[in-house]
Amino acid sequence: AGFVELLRAGIFAAAHVCGGSLGGGILLVSAGVRLALLPLTLRLARNARAQQAKLATLQPEIEALQRRFANDPGRLIRETRALHAKHGIRLLTPSGLLGMAIQFPVLGGLFAAVRTGLGAKVRFLWVSDLARPDGVLLLIATALTAWGISSAPNPPGQTANQTPMLVVGVLLTAAFLWTASSAVALSAGAGSLVTVLQNWLVSRDAMKTRGS
Repeated sequence: AGFVELLRAGIFAAAHVCGGSLGGGILLVSAGVRLALLPLTLRLARNARAQQAKLATLQPEIEALQRRFANDPGRLIRETRALHAKHGIRLLTPSGLLGMAIQFPVLGGLFAAVRTGLGAKVRFLWVSDLARPDGVLLLIATALTAWGISSAPNPPGQTANQTPMLVVGVLLTAAFLWTASSAVALSAGAGSLVTVLQNWLVSRDAMKTRGS
């Protein structure tokens, strides 16, 4: 509760900087929180991509194991795990678990801070009440979510079709924001912009790797 109140106080302070615009304060604090987490989330994304690159190089060996132990699923699982362990591939790592343990309370606190307690009948741009949903803002936030998903680089060695993930992400975002306040939509939109930045940085790393 104390952390939520701290974030809410930060929103009001940022609103003062934005000339009294509470919507501007929400955008600033939401983007600021996500940017503060960016070193962590970027590291996790890079580690995940490194794991994906290792898996891509092992794909021929994995396929050979699948053919060899097609009639023995238990042996196939053990041999695949042994192959992963040999090459240092772990689906769950201590750093990954720690990263999730840090992110969830922070992002959950941000959501709680913008969801309620900011007042009613607060205007921002064309939105007459930030405590209520707004169709146009919903479309913008959903479009930003779609941009964040579509900007993610393909896994190394794969040309994955992102359309199913994009459709699911857009539908879930739209369904959630349909009943959420405009303040939540503003916060989600700001977070999606930081996601685009993160994906650009990961893509830049990939291009450097291919160019070296």
